[in-house]
Amino acid sequence: MNYDIEQRKEMARQLRKQGRNCCQCVAMVFDDLTGIDGETVRRIAEGFGSGFGGRQEVCGTVSGATMVCGMTYADMDRKGIYGKVKDFMGAFERLEGSCVCRDLKQPGRKPCLELITDAVEMLHKQLEADGR
Repeated sequence: MNYDIEQRKEMARQLRKQGRNCCQCVAMVFDDLTGIDGETVRRIAEGFGSGFGGRQEVCGTVSGATMVCGMTYADMDRKGIYGKVKDFMGAFERLEGSCVCRDLKQPGRKPCLELITDAVEMLHKQLEADGR
């Protein structure tokens, strides 16, 4: 890994300040592992913000992490990749209480920026533990 957790989280904060959606903020800060340039990831992730095109379905941070899992675990079969995504989603849900955007945006919940940095940290740790 070229970036440490704090660098990734700061990059994600800066992307958010620039107006990037939650999915972009997570997916774009793992370019050192995916090998895909930020502009390409930005375009791919554009429609996933606010829970799939603003529908408040799956949280954009989870969508971004799923994209990164697909790219960094590409040497695994489908079952293995699905397992890695499930691991991430389970950890995210335990920490945040849901993986659904509309639930996470309820009053009294964490702001999106905190969800973004939590997701970046969790995914970084998972990938690091897996030797990615």
